Amino acid sequence: MRVDDPVKLEKSKKENEEKTAGPNWYNMPATAITPEIKRDLQMIKLRNVLDPHKHFKGDDWKGKIPKYFQMGTVIEGPTEFYSARMNKKDRKKSIVDEILSSSGSKSRFKKKYEEIQARKRSGKKEFYKKVKDKRKKGKF
Repeated sequence: MRVDDPVKLEKSKKENEEKTAGPNWYNMPATAITPEIKRDLQMIKLRNVLDPHKHFKGDDWKGKIPKYFQMGTVIEGPTEFYSARMNKKDRKKSIVDEILSSSGSKSRFKKKYEEIQARKRSGKKEFYKKVKDKRKKGKF
């Protein structure tokens, strides 16, 4: 007859539970977080900034990256028409690459970046240079 230590059993059970999301989530394993996955998750978190006209439901991450999640690729069904599908050359490896490749978002990001840079320069050397130029022209 063999008697197992209940403390050891409980400890091993807890370790197994931490490795997966549990039976309610079909024992989904914890995903190893690489820099690419981390960047994709940040893009998902900041999707409100990407398109200000769309409204997304807020996330409940509370500043932490989720431990249990899965990422995949969308595969078109055989019933979808070829014209509705995405071309292979338009498909990118990650969400970040896909967002940066679209021309609409590129122009918006560039415009926003220039606005931020103009605000940052307003009180420093650039502002003083403008004042000096106005003095030289006699307009100040």
